Amino acid sequence: MKIGIAGIGGIGSNVARHLAQARVKEIKIVDFDRVEASNLNRQFYFFSQVGEKKTDSLEKNLKDIFPEMVIEKIEKKIEPKDARVLFSDCSIVVEGFDKKNLKKMIIEELSGTDRFVVSASGIAGENMDGVTTIKLGNCHIVGDLISDQDEFALFPPKIAMAASIIAGIVLRYAKDKLNEGRGKEFLSLFSRQLPHGIYGILGEKLSLGRSNVDVAKQMVDAGIDILQYREKLKDKSLKEIYHECRDIRKITEDAGIPFIINDYADIALMVGADGIHRGQDDLPVKALRKIAPHMMIGSSTHSPEQAKKAIEDGADYIGVGPIFATRTKEDVCDAVGLEYLEHVVKTHDIPFVAIGGIKRHNLRDVLSSGAKTVCLVTEIIGAENIEKSIKEIRNILGEYK
Repeated sequence: MKIGIAGIGGIGSNVARHLAQARVKEIKIVDFDRVEASNLNRQFYFFSQVGEKKTDSLEKNLKDIFPEMVIEKIEKKIEPKDARVLFSDCSIVVEGFDKKNLKKMIIEELSGTDRFVVSASGIAGENMDGVTTIKLGNCHIVGDLISDQDEFALFPPKIAMAASIIAGIVLRYAKDKLNEGRGKEFLSLFSRQLPHGIYGILGEKLSLGRSNVDVAKQMVDAGIDILQYREKLKDKSLKEIYHECRDIRKITEDAGIPFIINDYADIALMVGADGIHRGQDDLPVKALRKIAPHMMIGSSTHSPEQAKKAIEDGADYIGVGPIFATRTKEDVCDAVGLEYLEHVVKTHDIPFVAIGGIKRHNLRDVLSSGAKTVCLVTEIIGAENIEKSIKEIRNILGEYK
């Protein structure tokens, strides 16, 4: 089964971005418009794509995040009585049009069906405090339910907020069904695939006095692609670590961002994280797979032999590094250099994150060597302005797409 998105403008394109970041395997997108420059401040498209079909451009942008995503494109203006047929193979449908008549038509047509429908209403104007969610039968409506774009201008931060909430509702619905032992059709929606982009790591000692929860919220709001929690028992109690992971799981889940916990498999299972990361001296991949068959399992590697072993043991992704000398970890080994990164690119197909001593000034060297997912720790959590730092890093990544 798929997740269908009717209309891929501000709401639809950004919901799709969140689903790609959450490694949803299959979606269907329906739209007939082309990318317009005037809408780039609120839609997930780029200036170079102006004039292109939205369906083609969004497919490219989503695959830059999650290459294995299967995207069925339908370039069509939806007419009355189309919706039931167009989305007959979708368990979940997101209505993402701006125009009221299209919204009304699709919601009315899918109302009372077995489809789980999520829509937005009241996303114009700058008042974000009134954004809420109401349930009407099989439909969930997100927005302030009042503001009309005929009276108020569309406000990009409000659209981004609504899209994040919608994505969270969709992902929670599917995962709740799985956790209840029902909805086995949703198993096919999710992948244990590492997304391309920026891999964030939390560490309170390096966060300029800010808490892990606060930094996680800022990173997620800025569009981080995947987030890892990494703290040691000598710095925090197990209870503190659990509570932080629980709160961060809620933040990442609401935004559709994969959440990885380093070392603590028990806490990862308790809070419903998306994955577990282990070092060379931690629990073996095969042992972790027995207790967490549905989770993404990552393994740090520092040599060709370790990479080969991690792959043989069934790791979903590997950490490759430290590429350069780093002081963010106390027990870190010597830098492995770009040579090891290039070895992994040439020798293995496994997804990997390049990590260790990567800064904006040397990021291009890492990307030129073939990295698609990169981790910059202090450049993000040690930045005064986390949003600005992530934006600058993403702009550099954009040069290599």
